[in-house]
Amino acid sequence: MRTGRPPLEWGTHGEITTRTVASGYVRASARVRLWDGELQRMTATASTASDARASLQHRIAERLRFSELDAWRYLTPDDPFDELAYMWLGDLQWDSDVSGSTHARCERVVRTQLQPAFGKFKIRELTAERIEQRLASRRVQSEKVVASSRGVIELLLDFAVGEGVIRSNPMVVSEDDAALSHLGDLDTHREIVRGRIELLRGDQRREMRGADD
Repeated sequence: MRTGRPPLEWGTHGEITTRTVASGYVRASARVRLWDGELQRMTATASTASDARASLQHRIAERLRFSELDAWRYLTPDDPFDELAYMWLGDLQWDSDVSGSTHARCERVVRTQLQPAFGKFKIRELTAERIEQRLASRRVQSEKVVASSRGVIELLLDFAVGEGVIRSNPMVVSEDDAALSHLGDLDTHREIVRGRIELLRGDQRREMRGADD
């Protein structure tokens, strides 16, 4: 009697297979069990089988890393910037007051401006001096690019504070609502994130008072 394939454990992938597609390129594919139990099929295409396998292995590793964050792992100051950005964009996507176009605009700023500038840093390495240096280098493109980058990274770092990843936002955050207006409908989201910060600080103050009693 034939038996089915054994189930994949969470956070693992099955055998990577390759085949030549019509264009002459090679496509690698494999089943992946994410950390929430969802089963996905992932693919990657390249000019050779070895390159296709390598590309797919990289994609699988990245997908599992972010799936781990979705399922159970909390951010820490030693995690990379791209994981903070991923979690913030996910939070933004769930906010019903933020439109799809605003989310897409913020995702584009993260992908095209912030990832190239800060992608190699850990969250705890995002100092005010480092951020300002890299934003200044973007002014050769345009002031609008810098304004968009600044607005998004301010929100990202406020999100990190609200999640308890860092103690405070290293940037001097603008109180001007117009500072975010060019990014879209983010005012309510900003207030929600700042509300989380106040709740967290209130919890911390109560814990400190309890320790002193």
